[in-house]
Amino acid sequence: MPGRWRAPHQSDDIRVVMVESRELLGIGIREVLDQEPGIEVVAQVPTADDALPIVSEAAPDVILVNVPPEDASTGDAARRLHEEMPGSALVVLGGEDEDASIVGAVEIGATGHVPELAGPQELVATIRAAADGDNPLRAELAARPDLVERIVADVQDLLAHERSPMPLSSRELEILRVVADGLRNREIAAHFDISEQTVKNHLTTILHKLGVPNRTTAVIHAVRNGWLELPEPVTASSHAREG
Repeated sequence: MPGRWRAPHQSDDIRVVMVESRELLGIGIREVLDQEPGIEVVAQVPTADDALPIVSEAAPDVILVNVPPEDASTGDAARRLHEEMPGSALVVLGGEDEDASIVGAVEIGATGHVPELAGPQELVATIRAAADGDNPLRAELAARPDLVERIVADVQDLLAHERSPMPLSSRELEILRVVADGLRNREIAAHFDISEQTVKNHLTTILHKLGVPNRTTAVIHAVRNGWLELPEPVTASSHAREG
């Protein structure tokens, strides 16, 4: 029932909080997830504001949220959800304007985005990937350089049009550098021989210091300020040279 939630328990299931204002669509998504082994919908609410008092106690692995690009208040509430529960992966349900939906997903700190016309398998795969620490949204952006340019332009507008002093410690900058290389949390932990929780703590501090919602915009911010250089893309010609 919408608005109800179940308390955490010892389980390997992926715990999901659903935020969906479109009732019929919400019923369909809930039916898909309820039939999927290893996924448990612990709460279903119509708005991100309704989810705010629930997520800290429900402790979801994934927050599945509909954020209409034209609704700034919903976007703000979804961003607060991410700040309240940085350990929960945020997955955005797409809308009619797919490009605006993807850009909005990046801006609120999401790691996954499900297109409006996606099928059940894509929805489930995105939830599982996000819960596992992957960033399927990054792969989606890699195929859309035009959207990356748009996001960079948006970040530029938020900056003071001049480079800021570098606020990160040397270790935090090292962490951000391997984030730019595409490493996941567990890979970063192995690379630096630290715990995955320590990696998460570093990333939370980095986002707070830079005043950005997610690791993608943190990397963009650092590149724009000259603190980082993006790794060279791997091309067919480079493979040929290596061969």
